[in-house]
Amino acid sequence: MPLVAAVAASHAPNILLEPGAEWDEFMALHYRMAPQAAASKPSLEAQQKLRRDAEKAFSVLRADLEAAKPDVLIVVANDQFVNFFHNNIPTFFVTLADEVKGQFTRHKFHYRNHKELGRAILRAGLESGIDFSFGEYIELQHTQVVPLYFLLPEAKIPILPIYVNTWADPIPTPRRCYQIGELIRKVADGWKERVAILATGGLSHFPGSPRIGQIDTGFDHQLLQIMREGKGRSLADYSVEKICQAGDSEFLNWMVALGTVGDAKASATFYMPDSVATGWGFVSWKLSS
Repeated sequence: MPLVAAVAASHAPNILLEPGAEWDEFMALHYRMAPQAAASKPSLEAQQKLRRDAEKAFSVLRADLEAAKPDVLIVVANDQFVNFFHNNIPTFFVTLADEVKGQFTRHKFHYRNHKELGRAILRAGLESGIDFSFGEYIELQHTQVVPLYFLLPEAKIPILPIYVNTWADPIPTPRRCYQIGELIRKVADGWKERVAILATGGLSHFPGSPRIGQIDTGFDHQLLQIMREGKGRSLADYSVEKICQAGDSEFLNWMVALGTVGDAKASATFYMPDSVATGWGFVSWKLSS
Protein backbone atom coordinates (compact mmCIF):
# COMPACT_ATOMS: atom_id res chain seq x y z
CA MET A 1 0.00 0.00 0.00
CA PRO A 2 1.26 3.53 -0.62
CA LEU A 3 2.22 6.02 2.04
CA VAL A 4 -1.14 7.59 2.84
CA ALA A 5 -0.28 10.76 4.79
CA ALA A 6 2.61 12.95 5.88
CA VAL A 7 2.65 15.75 8.43
CA ALA A 8 5.33 17.81 10.17
CA ALA A 9 5.02 19.83 13.36
CA SER A 10 7.03 21.69 15.92
CA HIS A 11 7.65 19.93 19.21
CA ALA A 12 8.45 23.07 21.21
CA PRO A 13 7.74 22.25 24.89
CA ASN A 14 5.70 25.41 25.49
CA ILE A 15 3.08 24.28 22.94
CA LEU A 16 1.88 21.82 25.55
CA LEU A 17 2.38 24.05 28.58
CA GLU A 18 -0.68 25.79 29.98
CA PRO A 19 -0.71 29.56 29.42
CA GLY A 20 -0.08 31.39 32.66
CA ALA A 21 1.93 30.00 35.56
CA GLU A 22 3.22 26.87 33.81
CA TRP A 23 4.29 28.83 30.72
CA ASP A 24 5.81 31.62 32.88
CA GLU A 25 7.91 29.12 34.84
CA PHE A 26 9.31 27.81 31.57
CA MET A 27 10.00 31.34 30.37
CA ALA A 28 11.71 32.28 33.62
CA LEU A 29 14.25 29.54 32.97
CA HIS A 30 14.62 30.51 29.34
CA TYR A 31 15.10 34.21 29.97
CA ARG A 32 17.78 33.56 32.56
CA MET A 33 19.69 32.12 29.62
CA ALA A 34 18.67 34.87 27.22
CA PRO A 35 18.17 38.08 29.21
CA GLN A 36 18.42 40.18 26.06
CA ALA A 37 15.05 38.77 24.98
CA ALA A 38 13.22 39.60 28.19
CA ALA A 39 11.44 42.59 26.67
CA SER A 40 9.56 40.35 24.24
CA LYS A 41 8.10 37.93 26.78
CA PRO A 42 4.53 37.24 25.63
CA SER A 43 1.62 38.32 27.80
CA LEU A 44 -0.97 35.88 29.06
CA GLU A 45 -3.25 36.94 26.20
CA ALA A 46 -0.46 36.32 23.69
CA GLN A 47 0.25 32.92 25.23
CA GLN A 48 -3.42 31.99 24.97
CA LYS A 49 -3.56 33.08 21.34
CA LEU A 50 -0.48 31.05 20.49
CA ARG A 51 -2.06 27.99 22.10
CA ARG A 52 -5.29 28.51 20.14
CA ASP A 53 -3.37 28.99 16.90
CA ALA A 54 -1.31 25.85 17.52
CA GLU A 55 -4.43 23.85 18.31
CA LYS A 56 -6.02 25.09 15.09
CA ALA A 57 -2.98 23.98 13.10
CA PHE A 58 -2.91 20.61 14.83
CA SER A 59 -6.62 20.13 14.15
CA VAL A 60 -5.98 20.39 10.40
CA LEU A 61 -3.07 17.95 10.57
CA ARG A 62 -5.08 15.54 12.70
CA ALA A 63 -8.05 15.70 10.35
CA ASP A 64 -5.77 14.89 7.41
CA LEU A 65 -4.23 11.97 9.31
CA GLU A 66 -7.58 10.57 10.37
CA ALA A 67 -8.99 10.90 6.85
CA ALA A 68 -6.06 8.83 5.54
CA LYS A 69 -6.87 5.99 7.99
CA PRO A 70 -3.28 4.88 8.68
CA ASP A 71 -2.55 1.59 10.42
CA VAL A 72 0.81 2.83 11.74
CA LEU A 73 2.42 6.23 12.29
CA ILE A 74 6.17 6.61 11.83
CA VAL A 75 7.45 9.39 14.13
CA VAL A 76 10.72 11.00 13.07
CA ALA A 77 12.29 13.08 15.83
CA ASN A 78 15.60 13.84 17.49
CA ASP A 79 16.87 12.75 20.88
CA GLN A 80 17.98 15.42 23.32
CA PHE A 81 20.26 13.39 25.60
CA VAL A 82 17.38 11.33 26.97
CA ASN A 83 18.31 8.02 25.28
CA PHE A 84 21.70 8.76 23.73
CA PHE A 85 24.72 10.62 25.05
CA HIS A 86 28.27 11.18 23.87
CA ASN A 87 29.25 7.58 24.63
CA ASN A 88 26.82 6.43 21.89
CA ILE A 89 25.06 8.78 19.48
CA PRO A 90 23.55 7.06 16.43
CA THR A 91 23.00 9.11 13.31
CA PHE A 92 19.76 7.25 12.49
CA PHE A 93 18.06 4.90 14.97
CA VAL A 94 15.06 2.59 14.49
CA THR A 95 13.07 1.42 17.53
CA LEU A 96 12.40 -2.33 17.82
CA ALA A 97 10.59 -2.43 21.16
CA ASP A 98 7.17 -4.01 21.67
CA GLU A 99 5.92 -0.80 23.28
CA VAL A 100 7.17 2.71 23.98
CA LYS A 101 6.38 5.02 26.88
CA GLY A 102 7.15 8.52 28.03
CA GLN A 103 6.02 11.44 30.15
CA PHE A 104 6.04 15.19 29.71
CA THR A 105 4.96 17.28 32.71
CA ARG A 106 1.71 15.69 33.92
CA HIS A 107 1.00 13.92 30.61
CA LYS A 108 1.81 10.21 30.22
CA PHE A 109 2.07 8.39 26.90
CA HIS A 110 2.03 4.69 26.03
CA TYR A 111 1.92 3.27 22.51
CA ARG A 112 2.44 -0.06 20.82
CA ASN A 113 5.55 -0.02 18.67
CA HIS A 114 5.45 -1.41 15.14
CA LYS A 115 8.72 -3.32 15.27
CA GLU A 116 7.85 -5.39 12.17
CA LEU A 117 7.84 -2.25 10.04
CA GLY A 118 11.00 -1.15 11.82
CA ARG A 119 12.75 -4.39 10.87
CA ALA A 120 11.60 -3.99 7.27
CA ILE A 121 13.16 -0.52 7.15
CA LEU A 122 16.38 -1.89 8.69
CA ARG A 123 16.59 -4.67 6.10
CA ALA A 124 15.86 -2.28 3.24
CA GLY A 125 18.55 0.03 4.53
CA LEU A 126 21.16 -2.72 4.65
CA GLU A 127 20.31 -3.71 1.10
CA SER A 128 20.67 -0.07 0.00
CA GLY A 129 23.90 0.72 1.83
CA ILE A 130 22.28 2.53 4.78
CA ASP A 131 23.28 1.07 8.14
CA PHE A 132 20.72 2.13 10.74
CA SER A 133 21.35 1.74 14.45
CA PHE A 134 18.56 -0.01 16.30
CA GLY A 135 17.48 -1.11 19.75
CA GLU A 136 14.59 -1.94 22.03
CA TYR A 137 14.86 0.40 24.99
CA ILE A 138 13.95 4.02 24.39
CA GLU A 139 11.96 6.60 26.32
CA LEU A 140 9.62 8.94 24.50
CA GLN A 141 10.36 12.60 25.19
CA HIS A 142 8.90 15.97 24.29
CA THR A 143 10.31 15.69 20.78
CA GLN A 144 7.68 13.03 20.11
CA VAL A 145 4.94 13.46 22.66
CA VAL A 146 4.18 17.16 22.22
CA PRO A 147 2.78 16.64 18.71
CA LEU A 148 1.44 13.19 19.57
CA TYR A 149 -0.66 14.75 22.33
CA PHE A 150 -2.61 16.62 19.66
CA LEU A 151 -2.38 14.19 16.75
CA LEU A 152 -2.73 10.77 18.38
CA PRO A 153 -4.08 11.38 21.88
CA GLU A 154 -5.52 7.85 22.03
CA ALA A 155 -3.18 5.01 21.17
CA LYS A 156 -5.48 3.56 18.53
CA ILE A 157 -2.63 2.60 16.20
CA PRO A 158 1.02 1.71 16.83
CA ILE A 159 3.82 4.14 16.19
CA LEU A 160 7.41 3.63 15.06
CA PRO A 161 9.91 6.13 16.53
CA ILE A 162 12.87 6.83 14.26
CA TYR A 163 15.58 9.13 15.57
CA VAL A 164 17.78 11.53 13.62
CA ASN A 165 20.83 13.06 15.30
CA THR A 166 20.27 16.79 15.02
CA TRP A 167 21.72 17.48 18.47
CA ALA A 168 25.41 16.58 18.60
CA ASP A 169 28.02 17.43 15.96
CA PRO A 170 28.54 15.93 13.43
CA ILE A 171 24.97 15.74 12.16
CA PRO A 172 23.83 14.25 8.85
CA THR A 173 23.36 16.28 5.71
CA PRO A 174 19.92 17.26 4.41
CA ARG A 175 20.56 15.03 1.38
CA ARG A 176 21.21 11.99 3.54
CA CYS A 177 18.03 12.64 5.50
CA TYR A 178 16.11 13.00 2.24
CA GLN A 179 17.52 9.63 1.12
CA ILE A 180 16.33 8.07 4.37
CA GLY A 181 12.86 9.37 3.55
CA GLU A 182 13.03 7.91 0.04
CA LEU A 183 13.92 4.54 1.55
CA ILE A 184 11.02 4.74 4.01
CA ARG A 185 8.64 5.61 1.16
CA LYS A 186 9.83 2.57 -0.81
CA VAL A 187 9.20 0.29 2.16
CA ALA A 188 5.82 1.89 2.88
CA ASP A 189 4.69 1.51 -0.72
CA GLY A 190 5.30 -2.23 -0.49
CA TRP A 191 3.94 -2.64 3.03
CA LYS A 192 0.75 -4.58 3.79
CA GLU A 193 -0.72 -1.79 5.92
CA ARG A 194 -1.44 1.90 5.50
CA VAL A 195 1.55 3.97 6.67
CA ALA A 196 1.67 7.64 7.69
CA ILE A 197 4.65 9.68 8.80
CA LEU A 198 5.07 12.53 11.30
CA ALA A 199 8.26 14.58 11.40
CA THR A 200 8.79 16.84 14.39
CA GLY A 201 11.00 19.76 15.42
CA GLY A 202 11.78 23.43 14.97
CA LEU A 203 11.43 25.48 13.14
CA SER A 204 14.14 28.10 13.83
CA HIS A 205 15.60 28.11 17.35
CA PHE A 206 19.00 28.01 19.05
CA PRO A 207 18.88 25.82 22.17
CA GLY A 208 22.09 25.83 24.17
CA SER A 209 23.55 28.57 21.99
CA PRO A 210 24.50 32.20 22.66
CA ARG A 211 21.79 32.99 20.10
CA ILE A 212 19.05 31.38 22.20
CA GLY A 213 15.93 33.48 21.97
CA GLN A 214 16.49 34.46 18.33
CA ILE A 215 14.17 33.19 15.57
CA ASP A 216 15.02 33.40 11.86
CA THR A 217 11.48 33.96 10.59
CA GLY A 218 12.68 34.82 7.10
CA PHE A 219 14.39 31.48 6.65
CA ASP A 220 11.39 29.64 8.10
CA HIS A 221 9.01 31.32 5.66
CA GLN A 222 11.36 30.40 2.82
CA LEU A 223 11.23 26.73 3.84
CA LEU A 224 7.44 26.76 4.05
CA GLN A 225 7.11 28.41 0.64
CA ILE A 226 9.35 25.79 -0.94
CA MET A 227 7.18 23.04 0.56
CA ARG A 228 4.00 24.71 -0.67
CA GLU A 229 5.50 24.74 -4.18
CA GLY A 230 6.37 21.05 -4.01
CA LYS A 231 10.07 21.75 -4.36
CA GLY A 232 11.22 20.07 -1.17
CA ARG A 233 13.69 18.00 -3.18
CA SER A 234 15.75 21.19 -3.70
CA LEU A 235 16.31 21.49 0.05
CA ALA A 236 18.51 18.40 -0.13
CA ASP A 237 21.11 20.70 -1.72
CA TYR A 238 21.28 22.87 1.41
CA SER A 239 24.40 22.48 3.52
CA VAL A 240 24.38 21.61 7.20
CA GLU A 241 26.01 24.98 7.84
CA LYS A 242 23.19 26.84 6.10
CA ILE A 243 20.38 25.27 8.08
CA CYS A 244 22.29 25.52 11.38
CA GLN A 245 23.03 29.21 10.78
CA ALA A 246 19.26 29.75 10.66
CA GLY A 247 18.65 27.62 13.77
CA ASP A 248 16.93 24.90 11.77
CA SER A 249 18.99 21.81 12.58
CA GLU A 250 15.79 19.98 13.56
CA PHE A 251 14.55 20.56 10.01
CA LEU A 252 16.62 17.45 9.26
CA ASN A 253 13.70 15.49 10.75
CA TRP A 254 11.43 17.22 8.25
CA MET A 255 13.86 16.36 5.46
CA VAL A 256 13.08 12.70 6.09
CA ALA A 257 9.38 13.44 5.58
CA LEU A 258 10.21 15.43 2.44
CA GLY A 259 12.01 12.38 1.12
CA THR A 260 8.81 10.38 1.53
CA VAL A 261 6.54 12.89 -0.21
CA GLY A 262 8.85 13.70 -3.12
CA ASP A 263 7.42 16.46 -5.28
CA ALA A 264 4.03 16.61 -3.55
CA LYS A 265 2.92 20.12 -2.64
CA ALA A 266 2.09 20.87 0.97
CA SER A 267 -1.68 21.12 1.29
CA ALA A 268 -1.59 23.20 4.48
CA THR A 269 1.08 25.22 6.28
CA PHE A 270 0.97 27.24 9.48
CA TYR A 271 3.61 29.36 11.19
CA MET A 272 3.79 31.31 14.41
CA PRO A 273 6.93 32.58 16.22
CA ASP A 274 6.37 32.13 19.94
CA SER A 275 8.38 35.21 21.05
CA VAL A 276 10.25 32.90 23.41
CA ALA A 277 12.59 30.69 21.46
CA THR A 278 11.05 28.98 18.46
CA GLY A 279 9.28 29.51 15.17
CA TRP A 280 6.44 27.00 15.42
CA GLY A 281 5.76 25.37 12.06
CA PHE A 282 3.11 22.91 10.92
CA VAL A 283 2.69 21.25 7.52
CA SER A 284 0.46 18.59 5.97
CA TRP A 285 0.70 16.78 2.67
CA LYS A 286 -2.40 15.00 1.36
CA LEU A 287 -1.18 11.93 -0.48
CA SER A 288 -3.10 9.59 -2.76
CA SER A 289 -4.38 6.49 -1.03
